[in-house]
Amino acid sequence: MFTKGKRSLARKSGNCKRKITSTPIHTSRGKIIGQVVGDVFAKNMTKAHILNKFNSIASDIYSLHEAERAGAVYVEFTNTDDGVTYRAPICKFWDLGKFIDFGYGSQQMLGLAHFEHMRGANHPPTTDTETPVYSEADTTDVKPLKYTSRATIGVVKNGVQQMTLFGDGE
Repeated sequence: MFTKGKRSLARKSGNCKRKITSTPIHTSRGKIIGQVVGDVFAKNMTKAHILNKFNSIASDIYSLHEAERAGAVYVEFTNTDDGVTYRAPICKFWDLGKFIDFGYGSQQMLGLAHFEHMRGANHPPTTDTETPVYSEADTTDVKPLKYTSRATIGVVKNGVQQMTLFGDGE
């Protein structure tokens, strides 16, 4: 079922019919980047969308305003690579965020320290629990390093003898 400007998902459980509506959210260029479900602006992203230099996440200013008009109070970014969800009130973007424009439109960025971090149940932690097994080093076939330079010593150019780079040239 689709209604004008909103997507509607209907679920039937027994005699009760429950409707969950979501409003698609666009960037200033018209691309759909997320949706508002209830009071949450939900958006999927990858690790590449986290600004490592600033340790923050940025969002299009137009889409934040559109999400607020649709009734969103929180913004939720889900990292599809590792399942971590970052959640913060939209008002923090305006109060504590910084304006940036790297050529993708006007954006507001907010530091990761201002987000709640949650991991989805379907994504286990990525840290290794087992220590790696290393073999013993074999030093029987190791030969000492012998280095001989092929640089010319005492080159004369235009009647002037050039200085040697290291020592006295012996």
